[in-house]
Order: sequence, then C-alpha cells, then structure tokens
Amino acid sequence: MSIQLVIFELDHEEYGIAVSAVNGILRSSKFQIQKLPGTDKSIEGMINLRGQVNYIFNLRTKFKLIEQAISLESKFIMLNAHESTIGCIVDEVTDIVKLNDEDVQEAPSFISNVNINYIIGIGKLEDRMIIILDPEKIFATEYATLQNAVSL
Repeated sequence: MSIQLVIFELDHEEYGIAVSAVNGILRSSKFQIQKLPGTDKSIEGMINLRGQVNYIFNLRTKFKLIEQAISLESKFIMLNAHESTIGCIVDEVTDIVKLNDEDVQEAPSFISNVNINYIIGIGKLEDRMIIILDPEKIFATEYATLQNAVSL
C-alpha cells in the first residue's frame, strides 16, 4: 500500500493530507474572507467559491502557532470533510509525494492521548519528516460548533 499526500508548510514545518481528501488549492489573495462573529478563533470566516459558501479554518490557530497575517503566498487547501468542502489556510503548498507503508510511522500513543487524534502518523521522506493529518478529525469540534451556530 501507499499514500499520496499534498505537502504544505506551516511555520516552516511540513504537514501532509491525502490527495484523495483535497478538493482544490486556492490562492488566498483571490478571495475576501468574511468573518463570522462569535465563532471559535480557529474559524477564520467564509468565502464565496463558485456561488457556494465555504468555511475557512486557520491551522495556525488550531495548532497554537504564532499568529501571522495571511500573506500573498498563503493558500487555502480545500478539503472534502464532514460531507462538505472546507478550507484550511496554510503558508505554502510545496509538494505532492507518494509514501509507501514502510515510510509512515504511526502517531505515538502519547500524542493520541492528548486530544490530538487528528495526526495519523509521521511520514519519512529522505531527511524530511511530514506530519500526516486526518481531514475529518482536524476541525471536527469546531465544525460541529459552526454547524450549530449556522442552523440557529
């Protein structure tokens, strides 16, 4: 078995998400994010993409990284998750790679016990280490909160 990943950077660290979960990659500079008042800090807002409202989440906030303004290099990775398309702001999309099973190590148990169960494993590619994320689990809590707020 093997897994194909879209690789992106956040704060100079590499992360990967399965290509099969990626709906598209957008330049953030092409869109205006409209804020949603009263929502979780990791929910950046929403954009109009081809006539559809898509919610944009901030991975920097979720991962408790240093806050940074969205730059011209920033991208939105649009993911198929929670039966809809949601976007994540990343610093840059850098690569698409294929890893074999022996190149992926399961997430250590001390991570999965700390409510960080959205990390599937660690991919090893030459001297690089890539944190592999589960798109369904990254924003599960925030998405549920958002759905409740929108449906009121």
